[in-house]
Amino acid sequence: MSMTTRAAICREAGRPWEIVDLELDDPRAGEVRIRIEVAGLCHSDDHVQKGDARMRFPVVGGHEGAG
Repeated sequence: MSMTTRAAICREAGRPWEIVDLELDDPRAGEVRIRIEVAGLCHSDDHVQKGDARMRFPVVGGHEGAG
């Protein structure tokens, strides 16, 4: 069963973060689903948004989660 989550997305360097609802796929073999209550945007995410760190866009920020 898929689920919807809210995420901060940067679509290209220099554009602001957008808060959007995303549809997540079901976990595949060897994967688990965990519930993340909050995740902050950190300095690494700031580098991505400013274009200082090369990434494939769009990027979902907030890799420092707390569950």
